[in-house]
Amino acid sequence: MRQYKDSDNTIRRVWNEAFSVRSYDVNFEGLSTLPALCRFMQEAALKHAAHLNMGVSHLRAKGLLWVLARQRITIHEFPRLDETITIRTEPTGNDRIFCYRDFTILDSADHCLGEACTVWFVMDQRDKTPRRPDSYFTIEFNESSKSTSPTKLKKLPNPNIADASKSLRVSYRDLDMNEHVNNVRYIEWIIDSFPLGFLRSHTLQELEINYLAEALYDNEISIGREDKKDLLFLHSLTRPVDNTEICRARTSWEIR
Repeated sequence: MRQYKDSDNTIRRVWNEAFSVRSYDVNFEGLSTLPALCRFMQEAALKHAAHLNMGVSHLRAKGLLWVLARQRITIHEFPRLDETITIRTEPTGNDRIFCYRDFTILDSADHCLGEACTVWFVMDQRDKTPRRPDSYFTIEFNESSKSTSPTKLKKLPNPNIADASKSLRVSYRDLDMNEHVNNVRYIEWIIDSFPLGFLRSHTLQELEINYLAEALYDNEISIGREDKKDLLFLHSLTRPVDNTEICRARTSWEIR
């Protein structure tokens, strides 16, 4: 990965991080998967947060942690194996609880391959309560934002699901540094719930997801799907032991 540093080390609102698409990032067509792009975006966001002194280590020292609440990713074209892409990201605002961050995925010629908008909050590790942004966000940027206002994603509708299409159990490799299921893993589970024949003949255009509760090691997770018209699907992941909905998502596909 390559970082873009200003010579005067000024605080930057907009952050650029370059990534090479590796063999483990692509599918059987040699195209990057959506989960791989989500990992790139997460890495760029963490690097930028560290630059702003609001990274993982900075918050952990205060007993706080970042939580991703919602995100929407739209892909126009998936990058190929060995292609170098740039993730451009910037915070676009905050309100009483939430912080907003946008992403643009660019190829080597600066053409837009996709965009994403995300909603985050900071949680106190001791009592699991959200903290107000003004209690930890004190940055004043020298640059102005291109965004006129943050994208405030709404809660997705409740899917009408009769039976779960798949179930699994959370394993060690699913956990993040906070010992919760990593947010990208849910996206992988949703994609994996489709038959292979469907995945061979369709391309994922857009995914929107709401993270509603945490899943922990050895939890059983049920994955359900409601088929809507025009290759639109609603998804719900639940924990059957206490009937808790862990996350809810919407995917939109096109025929290859």
